[in-house]
Amino acid sequence: MAQDERQRGGARKQWFAYVAVGAISAGAALWVNRAPTAQHESVARVGQAASAAQTAPALGQDPNASAAGALPASLDGSSPPRLPTDGRGHLARTRAVRDFFDYFLTTQNEIPAATLDALVRRQIAAQLDGTPAADEALNVWQRYNAYLSAVGKLPQTSASPSPSPSQTGAKPNLDALQLELDQRDAVGTRLMGEWNAPFFGAESQQQHTDLARLSIASDASLSDAQKAARLAALDAALPPEVRAAHERIRQQQAALDTLSQAQAQAQKQGGSLDAMRAQITQTLGPEAAERAVKMQQADNAWQARYADYANQRAQIDKQNLPAQQRDAQVTQLRQQFFTNPSDAMRAASLDRGSGSGG
Repeated sequence: MAQDERQRGGARKQWFAYVAVGAISAGAALWVNRAPTAQHESVARVGQAASAAQTAPALGQDPNASAAGALPASLDGSSPPRLPTDGRGHLARTRAVRDFFDYFLTTQNEIPAATLDALVRRQIAAQLDGTPAADEALNVWQRYNAYLSAVGKLPQTSASPSPSPSQTGAKPNLDALQLELDQRDAVGTRLMGEWNAPFFGAESQQQHTDLARLSIASDASLSDAQKAARLAALDAALPPEVRAAHERIRQQQAALDTLSQAQAQAQKQGGSLDAMRAQITQTLGPEAAERAVKMQQADNAWQARYADYANQRAQIDKQNLPAQQRDAQVTQLRQQFFTNPSDAMRAASLDRGSGSGG
């Protein structure tokens, strides 16, 4: 159960990030300046599904198309970002294309990989069908999956460039961090090609800048005044658009902190959605508040349904039936409570986590 709850919490945090970012700027990125990590290992399965689907007769004609028609539960009530075009029917090479894919990738722990792939294909077709941009977007989707899969296999250091030594409690291995960034950059250049800069250019630049700041801050040979001077010079050398991006990131983090605080406050008040709505409205506005509340309501409803199901499953357990008969009854019960296959998979995962099997 703990593992499933971590996955659920991660997906919810990513969606809350989308809520928060949307409140700041409709075109802002979902995961600005967040490096892909091992959390994307499951995307490798999406890449495999994407490769297999290349034999489909036409874009959107996928064997899982019926399952991909509707948005997953965690995205219910939201709209996918728009894929940008250049005015001549071709896909525009901007970060917004990555935002489109990242929107759907937040559900990778919620739905099967093949269903996710089919969903993205259908959404590409819905927005771009009949234009060269449709095939271009599909090609970039396949490249992005290959990139995430390859990055997920890279050796991971024990720290990232962002935390300071005082935050981690240990001196970071700057050489290892530099190697990790260089390896990721190399993978992007190799697999993303001309899309590497639009997808990761600003992110990579900030990460290298963060590493330079960390190197300065941890240099024992420098006085505090020398460190301050070098850090100021480093910031001054950044392009204006990068400094503006840093400010947007700061605002986004503040928005995420507000959402987390609102959740915690609502839980203290007995799960009051009105308290959550009021606190988020004060800082992010009513639209972001309503999106966050709707997601919380959906999650609350799902948890209540699972609790009812678990109670009835416990009654089956008390009958001390043979294992095969017990599992068959639990499976039937689960299908009655969770008609959506992804919901049934989630319930089964929670069952396994609690030691209930089935």
